[in-house]
Amino acid sequence: MKKVLISCLTHDAHNYIHALKQAGVNPILSSEIENESLYDGLLLPGGGDIAPILYHRKNRGSNNISVTEDIIQLLLFHRFLEQGKPILGICKGMQLINVALGGSLMQDLPTGTLHAFDEADRYHSTKALSESRIHSLYGSDFITNSAHHQAINKLGDNLIITQYAKDGVAEAIEHTTLPVIGVQWHPERMLAPNQPYGYANGLTLFSYFAGLL
Repeated sequence: MKKVLISCLTHDAHNYIHALKQAGVNPILSSEIENESLYDGLLLPGGGDIAPILYHRKNRGSNNISVTEDIIQLLLFHRFLEQGKPILGICKGMQLINVALGGSLMQDLPTGTLHAFDEADRYHSTKALSESRIHSLYGSDFITNSAHHQAINKLGDNLIITQYAKDGVAEAIEHTTLPVIGVQWHPERMLAPNQPYGYANGLTLFSYFAGLL
């Protein structure tokens, strides 16, 4: 069974563990700098905000920061990237991929009410770029959940935005040549097989990721 490292120090990872198991993968949770040669892929989960200093900005609304976690995840990202191993970033994890490749973030969205967590996930429509990986999984128009107040600003090197919310916020990114994909939404919380019509089934994305390993 393929092994995926979940790099997480500060947040509950049980939903990610469950999702990867559902996709037929052996998830290994660690808060340490691990040897990438022991794993087939890397999952960068959701969490707090990335330290703005890591993308050369002053703090303008970022909170719940763990610089230690950020540095460990950035180091692991580059190690897995150099090996050409599949990487999946979710919410903060997508933002970290962007920062790792030279991008920056909007620290507090002006349209935050569309995206921010409010006692439960919000849901909104999105549109996928044709011929993208995310489009091949879900088609052009579908609904995802949302629980964030930050988003991609400057796009990192060798990345393309492949899914947008109706206000233009990036909902998915993909590397142009390597098996790296990030989503701003939370597929690990959309696993039910009876999702309402038009809603993304998160297991589809995890199964796709498993197939890359």
